[in-house]
Amino acid sequence: MKKKFKVLGMMCAACSAHVENAVRALVGVSSAEVSLLLSSMTVEYDEKIIDENKIMEAVAHVGYRAEAMREGEQIALPEERTDKRPLFFSIPLAILLMFLEMGHHTPLFPSFISPKEHPVIWLGVQFVLALIICLLNYRYFVGGFKSLVSLVPNMDSLIALGAGGAMLYGTGLFVLALLGVGDSELYMKATFSGAGMILTLVTLGKTLEGRAKDKTTSAIRALGTLVPDEVCVLRGGEKMSIPLSDLTMSDTIVLRVGDRIAADARMTRGEISVDASALTGESLPVDYREGDTLICGTVVLDGYGEATPIAIGEDTSLSQTVRMVSEASATKAPIARMADRVSAVFVPVVLAIAVVTFILWWIFADLPQAVNHAISVLVISCPCALGLATPTAIMCAMGKGASLGILIKNAETLEAVGRCDAIAFDKTGTLTKGEMQVIAYAVCEGMEQDELFALTSAIEQASSHPIAKAIVEFIGEVSPRDVGRISVLAGKGIFAKGEHGAFAIGNLALMEECDIETDTVEAFVINAQSHGASVIYVASLDGLLGVFAVADTPKAESAVVVSELKQMGIQVSMLTGDSEYSARSIGKSVGIEEIYASLTPEGKGETVVEIQSENRVVAMVGDGINDALPLVRADIGIAVGSGTDIAMESADVVLRTQGISLVPTLLSLGRLTLRKIRQNLFWALIYNSICIPVAAGALTFIGITLSPMMASLAMACSSLCVVSNALLINRFKAKEIKK
Repeated sequence: MKKKFKVLGMMCAACSAHVENAVRALVGVSSAEVSLLLSSMTVEYDEKIIDENKIMEAVAHVGYRAEAMREGEQIALPEERTDKRPLFFSIPLAILLMFLEMGHHTPLFPSFISPKEHPVIWLGVQFVLALIICLLNYRYFVGGFKSLVSLVPNMDSLIALGAGGAMLYGTGLFVLALLGVGDSELYMKATFSGAGMILTLVTLGKTLEGRAKDKTTSAIRALGTLVPDEVCVLRGGEKMSIPLSDLTMSDTIVLRVGDRIAADARMTRGEISVDASALTGESLPVDYREGDTLICGTVVLDGYGEATPIAIGEDTSLSQTVRMVSEASATKAPIARMADRVSAVFVPVVLAIAVVTFILWWIFADLPQAVNHAISVLVISCPCALGLATPTAIMCAMGKGASLGILIKNAETLEAVGRCDAIAFDKTGTLTKGEMQVIAYAVCEGMEQDELFALTSAIEQASSHPIAKAIVEFIGEVSPRDVGRISVLAGKGIFAKGEHGAFAIGNLALMEECDIETDTVEAFVINAQSHGASVIYVASLDGLLGVFAVADTPKAESAVVVSELKQMGIQVSMLTGDSEYSARSIGKSVGIEEIYASLTPEGKGETVVEIQSENRVVAMVGDGINDALPLVRADIGIAVGSGTDIAMESADVVLRTQGISLVPTLLSLGRLTLRKIRQNLFWALIYNSICIPVAAGALTFIGITLSPMMASLAMACSSLCVVSNALLINRFKAKEIKK
């Protein structure tokens, strides 16, 4: 079974790596995935071998706390609410510490605490100030040393050792001053200010990082706020506002201007105009009337209506969207595995480097320099940036996509989207409107148009075939006519026989069966077929009466979308079960040259695999049941919002608009996200590769060195840079597709 857990106490990538490794090592656990950003863990395990209590014990053993989440409980996306009191009090104390360490060179410095005249007082005041800062930020020491004892050191361990070492060294010099051992030159090498500034700057960095991380989840949280607290319903013939929790499936929802729709519902009365931009990214209002389905979270702009709920609470499409996006945000992209492998060994390696640095500087220089360089190595080597590099970008992209009407089911899909270089479209209902339309007709000699229309409409009304419906709709209202008994001939057309004679409406096969000559409309037929249209013949026993050309026409945005994709360097193809004639015609009108026609569902799947064999990352866009197989076979299955449920289930990405206009936006968002992840990983790795040797004193011979204070500042900046870079995804805008 699969179970979700909240994991408390994680601070960096090393933390999440320790938790993952501890749980994965358990017998009966097949997989464990930890999200540092969401403080959550998803575990797949055999409940016959192991239970959730054993999993929580394993997490506790490595120094963290896990809580099992209830069935159906969503991964929380709370606003970052860090306790700011330690930072509020630490900043002025740290400033005083810096003044005591550096201000004694100025004439304004009080003589009664001068390090040369009164070193004991000077050190004593620093000791008290630094001790207060340590107590304010005690959590680093508790978590850090607890992790060390558990032999799973993390970021807190590095901070605790760095600040603790600086505090311990300064305290030693203070004791020597109390005993009268040494001189002022030795005392002035105390590192109290280093301890205070390390903790203050780290806390400042974590606070700023928390605020930035909070912004990464803002788009997803915004979806959760689209549901109103109250809803207006009609009960007993009276309108009343009730709490949303009291809404039942038997209620009638009243829809007024300005109301936010509180449930998925079906219109039973009235006409309204709705703003669905928060869910679909579509800026234009959508009109709804009786029988139409409304989406929870959308806003009534105009009109009045009444509707009956079809899904409420956790069952609404909005709740399912929030659940899917938040759970997808907790998944990991394949590119993150490198960071996980590095993080797992990062802290132990840093501890080893710090020890070697301390020993070498003590041997070849002196103790104060050894302490300073070792502390700088510990503080600057924060794995936070490495741990945040991928999840912050993933979270921003998921939230941004959701706000544009793009639902991406997991991080692996998002990475694949970023690598996509080939895309295959289904034809009917995806590139085309999915509705047959009469595009041309011809009346044979000796026949009146009105008579042809009346006869054809009377017969075709007996059929539910899409072509028959298209012809009836095209003809419109005509005088009723009795055509006698009607027989539907599957795959051929309709035969009618009555007092006024016998008539046949259908394809060429039916005409041949009835011995009807069609040579007189040969030019019309050739022209119609060149445009991908099906030709429907109308005939009596005396001969041909007329013909209709019926076709499924391309959507307005299809040609623009294909053009955009080609400009992005994407190979575009079309897969369809229709004839070569029809496929080529639609392909030509939208700009697709690579056509695969007359395909079965299995054939579509095989064609996708064939394209993949060219070392391409393939996306398949479809909306029908016969698209389920190719959607699964493709690297990325994309279902459009008007699609069937099975297509939605088979797809990795769902576009909530009624067309394909968001496809270029999806690919652009994927590429941007992958680019940001690579930038973040590069920055995190380069930062540590450069800064650790500098902190260890590798450039001291040319006068470049890093104090513990500067090291802590650099560490804070590194995490902030990574998160801020990911936040740039929030500025991404959808590509404008003219329809």
